[in-house]
Parts: sequence; structure tokens; C-alpha cells
Amino acid sequence: MAGATELSPVRALASAATPIVPSRWLRVRPPTVARALTVLALLLHAVVFGFTAPLGRSIAAGVPMMLAGLAWMAWAWWHFRRAETPVPPTAQPTMLVDDGPYRFGRNPMYLGVVVMMLGLGLAAGVPFMAIAALNFVAIVGAVHVPHEEAQMRRTFGGWYSDYAAGVRRWL
Repeated sequence: MAGATELSPVRALASAATPIVPSRWLRVRPPTVARALTVLALLLHAVVFGFTAPLGRSIAAGVPMMLAGLAWMAWAWWHFRRAETPVPPTAQPTMLVDDGPYRFGRNPMYLGVVVMMLGLGLAAGVPFMAIAALNFVAIVGAVHVPHEEAQMRRTFGGWYSDYAAGVRRWL
């Protein structure tokens, strides 16, 4: 049994200053992860429920939610492009972007993807999309975010540390 001062594997992963996952996992970019989880959720739904929506569909709630997620993500992307810093998570950042949606959370593009996935689940009546969205958060949070944060700390040092101390990871 672990002593009081030892961290559980989950806490060690969450508090790691540098990524502890194999670098080959970083080659699978977050949009690819989101697409794969979406397809998996849709296929699983088709196998379990066919084309029915057991909890109903809500196009009126789902479509605006998807559009809100897309808008949030596009707003974040636009701030990256305006700052002339690369968007891919494995690229070397050239500018610390802390305005626009980055004032509210450090990962607005990922948050936008999650909101779009949940909106699709509502609109299509696919409850497995909620599980897919949670898995996306878990995968990105365990694989990509630690790498990105370590890279930001190496590149921007105290500026990033101050920013991270004042802005939440998600919202």
C-alpha cells in the first residue's frame, strides 16, 4: 500500500511537469482522436440501438451546442493565427496567447471539440457521444495537455507559470 507521501498513478500523471506517455502517442492529433471516438460512439449506438434514439433527439439543443463549440474553437484558432504561433499541439509555440477565449481556459480548442461532440450526441440522440466526449477529455488530458504544458513552461518559463496559475485548464 502506498504511503501518505506517495502519489497514486493517476495523481502522478495529473501533476507531472513533463509528459510521461510515449512520444509516439503524440503523433495521433486531438482532432483524429475526436473523429475516431465519434465514429466509435456512432457505431456502438448502431449496434446496440440501431437507428432509434432511446432517450430522444434534440436538434433544437444539439445544433446550437455544436455551433457554439465550433465558434469557441474557431475563436481560439483565430487568436493563434493572429499571434502567428503554430496551431498543431506538437509544434513549437512562438507566442504565449492569453487573450480571447484563453482568458477563460487554457485549452479552448479542446473544450470546443468536447462541446461539439456533446451537441452531436444531443442532436442525433446518441448517448454514447457523452462517453466519447469524456474519453476525449481523458485522452487529451493524459497525453497532449501534459506535453503542451511542459513545452510552454520550457519556452515561456515564468510567464506561462503565472498564466497557468491564474487560468483554469478547461474553464
